[in-house]
Formats: sequence, C-alpha cells, structure tokens
Amino acid sequence: ATVPRESPDMLASTSTASPPTAAAWRRSSARRRSVTSARNAHLRVVSRSIAEPAERSGSAPGSISPPGSGGGDTRQKAIVIGGGVGGLGTASRLAHAGYEVTLLEKNADVGGRCRSESFEGEGAEGYRFDTGPSLMLLPDRYREQFTAVGKKMEDYMDIRRVDPCYRAHFGDHTTLDLLYDIVEMRAQLDAVEEGAGGRYIDWLGRARASLDYGVAAFIERDANSILDFVDVSRVGPLALAVNPLDLLLPQFQQMKKYFKDPRLRALFSYQELYVGLSPYNAPGVFSLLAATELTDGVWYPIGGFDKVRQSLQALADEEGVVTRLSSEVAAILTEPLGEGPSLVAGSKATQVVRGVRLASGEVLEADVVVANPDLPCVWEQLIDHETFPEAKKEAERWEDADYSCSVIEFNWCLDLELPDLLHHNVFLSGDYKGSWVRPATPEDFAAPKQHNFYCHNPVFTDKTCAPAGGSSVMVLLPVGNLNEQAKACKKRGVPVPSEEDMVNAGREAILRRFKEAGHGDLTAHITHESITTPTDWKEKFNIKHGAVFGLSHGLTQLAAFRPPVRTGIPALDSPEVDGLHFVGASTRPGNGVPLVLMGVKVVTDAILKQHGAGIKAQAK
Repeated sequence: ATVPRESPDMLASTSTASPPTAAAWRRSSARRRSVTSARNAHLRVVSRSIAEPAERSGSAPGSISPPGSGGGDTRQKAIVIGGGVGGLGTASRLAHAGYEVTLLEKNADVGGRCRSESFEGEGAEGYRFDTGPSLMLLPDRYREQFTAVGKKMEDYMDIRRVDPCYRAHFGDHTTLDLLYDIVEMRAQLDAVEEGAGGRYIDWLGRARASLDYGVAAFIERDANSILDFVDVSRVGPLALAVNPLDLLLPQFQQMKKYFKDPRLRALFSYQELYVGLSPYNAPGVFSLLAATELTDGVWYPIGGFDKVRQSLQALADEEGVVTRLSSEVAAILTEPLGEGPSLVAGSKATQVVRGVRLASGEVLEADVVVANPDLPCVWEQLIDHETFPEAKKEAERWEDADYSCSVIEFNWCLDLELPDLLHHNVFLSGDYKGSWVRPATPEDFAAPKQHNFYCHNPVFTDKTCAPAGGSSVMVLLPVGNLNEQAKACKKRGVPVPSEEDMVNAGREAILRRFKEAGHGDLTAHITHESITTPTDWKEKFNIKHGAVFGLSHGLTQLAAFRPPVRTGIPALDSPEVDGLHFVGASTRPGNGVPLVLMGVKVVTDAILKQHGAGIKAQAK
C-alpha cells in the first residue's frame, strides 16, 4: 500500500520505505523527473528546501509509541497523515488547541502539490515554477488559517492582485481580458456582442449571490444529512437571491440566457475544468467560480506558491507539531468498538481508531487520526479490509465514481519573454462542445484540432522567476484520467497508448496552438523541459486515477453526498470510525486550496466538539 500525498493543485515514484533516521526528519529538497528538450534525457530535479528543524532520533521498527508517553504528558495525541495544505492546516490548528500532533509525510518534503520548484540541468538555472496551484483565490480564507493560530498572514508572505486576472485566447485567435473594472469590462463585451455588457453585470450579480450564499450554506457549514438540501436556514437565502432553476440546470443553459457569442459563453464557463466538470454537466451554481475571480480577484504570492507551503509549515513548527518526513504510512489501525456505547455523541461507528503503522513497521498510537491523502485511496489502501469489511465496500464504491480530468504538465524554461501573454492565460478551442471531451489517445491531439488548456506566465508579475529576458511557462493540458483513458481505449478497440506518446502528441498540439495564435514557434526557445504525467500524479501524491482535481463536483458528489457520505440514510452512508477524520480535495467541501482550508476549519471544529480541546487549551 502506498500513502500520503499531497502533491495543480498540481514526481517521481513513491518513496521507498525505510526506518526513520535522523536524516529522515530533515525537510530536504524534493526530487522529481525532468526532461531536457535538447536531448530528451532524464535528469533529477531539485526544489529548494525549506527550514530544517533540529534532528531527532527515530524509533526502531516494530516499536510502539503510545499516546501519553513521555514525561507524563496527558494531552490528546493526534496523528495527521500527509503534509499537504489540508494536513498542515489541520496540524497547526490542533496543536494550537492543545493536542500533541505528529504529522507523517511519505515524501521528502511537505506541501503536497502546493509548491514551487527549480530544476537541475542545462538551461534550467535561474527558473522557478509553480508546479501545483498557481491561482490564489479567496485570499481571506488563507488569512483565516493564520488568525486561527494567532498570527498574521502579512508577517509570512506578500500577496498581490494580478491585473488583469486572465487573458482568454480563442480558437479564432482573438483575445479578451477578464477585467475587474465593470465599466471597462462592459465596454469590452459590448464590442463583441451588442448588449452583452449589461447582461454581464446582471449575470455577475447573480453569480456573486451564488458565491456568498452558497459558501455560507454548504461550505462553511458541514453537511451531515440529505435534509440539508431542504433546510430553509441553509437554502432559503440562496433560493431568494437566485432562481433555483439557474442553480440546478446545466451551466450551458444559463450561459445561453445571457450571451449569444460562443466565445463569451466559453469565457465564463471554462472554470468548470477545475471541479472535474464541463458546462454541459455542471449545475449553474458553479458560476460562482467565475464570480470569485472577477470580484475577489486573482492573487499571487510574491516568490511563488512555495511561500504558501513555507508559511503553513512555519505555523505548524511554531505550534510544536512534530513533522516526520519520508515516513510512509502503511495502515490506519482500528479495532471494534466493543459492547459499550460510542463516546462520540450521535456516532454510528462500529470501529475506533488506535493509531497508524508505518511502512518501516513502527506503530504510533493516537486518540485522533486525520487522513489527508485522496480519500478513495484511504479506504482502498490504508484500512484493513479483513478486520473492517465495510472499508472494502467503501473502496469499491469509489473505484468507478466520477473523477476530474488528469493533466500533462509542461514546465518550459524559455530564453525569451512572450509579450502577448498575461500572468494567467486560458486557451479555448473553437469547438466549444467537442473540446470538453478529454483526450485519451495521441490521435485526439491531431491537427487541426484545438484544445482547452491553461498557461501560467508569472514573469508578467514577478521577474524573479526567470533570468532577465526569459520566461518560466507552465502549461496544464487536460487529458482523461487513467481510469477513463482505459475505458475510452477499450470502447474504441485500441490499446492504451504509452505516456511518452501522449506527451509528444500533447506537446506538439500546444506548440502548434501557440504558433497559430501569433506567439511564434517556441520549439527552439525551450532551453529545458520538465513534465508531469497522470502516472506521476498518481504515484507521487497518491491521487486516485491521477485525477488531479480529485472527485468531480456533480450534484451527486456534493455536500452530504461527498465522502464520507452523511445523508442520514444508512444504506447510502459511509462507514464511521470514531477518531478518524478526513481533510483534502476529495472530501467535503471540495478541491482547491481555499476550499481545503475551509474544510480544515470544519474538521478541526468537529474534532474539538467530539474529542474535546487539548489540555493546554483547557488550562487557558
């Protein structure tokens, strides 16, 4: 079994298990695969390391470290599996509440997919890439993580609003910028389609209402019953502000009401990519995604997203969290609850968590375990199916659920700047509907087909990410996740292609699109290339099927229906384990750093409610 994780938002194989040593405690540099464009040779890639704590001695394989051991400390013990955004955030909050917290990360550094990386090799010196999240949305949710432990975000990182927030490059090679200024945006849209500017203002107001009331109803508050969908205190304000049909019908239908030009429809609905949907199956409520960008703004941490990772780790360190790196968890240990009632009010659990066993054989006991890996992988890999058969059924349940796309990520060190690219760019196909079919074979990239993809060009805002006159360009090219790729190939009667063939075809399609859009032939200007494939995402970060945005966010996988399912209907609900909690992109409320951080608050509040505050907090 493989474990933790955290990585697009986004590589190498999983780390080999070994007994914890002093060296394993250091936050050493991450390594991942790199490919030079000149020779297509594989090189090791190193991201800069972050602060290193004092070395600690490890335990022998098979030894037991029980709760309450050492100096008579009676604080509750919490183990957090996985040092992604969700794991780091939960660890610092629990430690602040008085828990003795150990964070276990299988990789050589924390942060999961939230990271900046610099690569080794000819032509790579001086370039920095955000290889995971690159859009900072809802910055107040980041701030809340700091204030929750008595700190100020501004003391840890500097963020700036990106303006304009996006440039859309359409299939006919026209462009349109997403502007914050309502008057300028209205004029720009009216120039494309008469009256579109006024309809945009109407749409934006309703989308913002969906954001404000939807977040309050189903994101800031956990969902524990199917009745939540008819709870007037939750849905009443949202239903009064926005037509319920607009919230539930496919977003494509909503876009047709406001805009005739297919380019404008595409402009305000491509964000569905980030939640594993398309405008044809995403409910209209997801217009809130565009409203987030256009009203709260798109922000950037100066120095890259490694600043976010470093800051979250600093909070955990300052709160006394013990972070163990290269510490792969092999199993979450549970045992039957016994004949006595659960100590957790309202619990239907039949099992109680006891701790974890590392791949090295070491056993750590705990009162609370928080799992940050992709939730379907937790049920599949980390819980013993013989002693807990319900876990096996739960794993099977999510095997063929609806998942987001995967992506092939290209990181290109360029020896020139691209003046017509903004910081954030989205390339949209002229085939509005067909472009949402996820590529599964190299033939799906053949000319003259166009594809939707995202391009990050941070040198527009931050000149420190590339040498003078150069650019560090990251492209996220959506493809089918590993499971749907296999199904698509089986349906077509063709073998599953190699990832090398998919990478080569995808690269050619992107370079062709850049050239057609007037950016020139970039082939000779790529001095170094690093690639992340669907298999890399799966193995490095334990992401089910390599689906980088986790489970999709369709109506049947939202709120109470998102795992662990809590509808109040026993036949539908996920099994419960007292003391076992989940955080991350594939659990509630959903994916993306802001939502994961909101989930951190929800799960921490649940832990404190169910298990009590720590001894330190009680003494205050």
